[in-house]
Amino acid sequence: MDLTEEGRNRVPDAVAHPIVRTHPESGRKAIYINPIRIEGIVGMAEEEALPLLAELLDHATHPKYEYRHQWRSGDLVMWDNRSLLHKANGDYDMNQVRYLYRIMLQGDVPVS
Repeated sequence: MDLTEEGRNRVPDAVAHPIVRTHPESGRKAIYINPIRIEGIVGMAEEEALPLLAELLDHATHPKYEYRHQWRSGDLVMWDNRSLLHKANGDYDMNQVRYLYRIMLQGDVPVS
């Protein structure tokens, strides 16, 4: 989505989020990091923060927590970004037509 100039001026360069997030409905805790966009941990030196973030990401992406969907015609998959990481894998026939619709609902602010 392209933002207008006014919209870009309202978007901060960096946003702080908790590393562990509490799901507002279930109360369960989840690691809440984005390996592509995280820059560090507030109040922690980079040489301490980066190994910790790597360890958390390694834990969160362990195969025992992985779900891999076996696509069939007519499938619809939805997930809750408040409590999981997701990654598109190219493990399907690239000659097939697939549609991706991203819907973002206005929601809550991440809290630890």
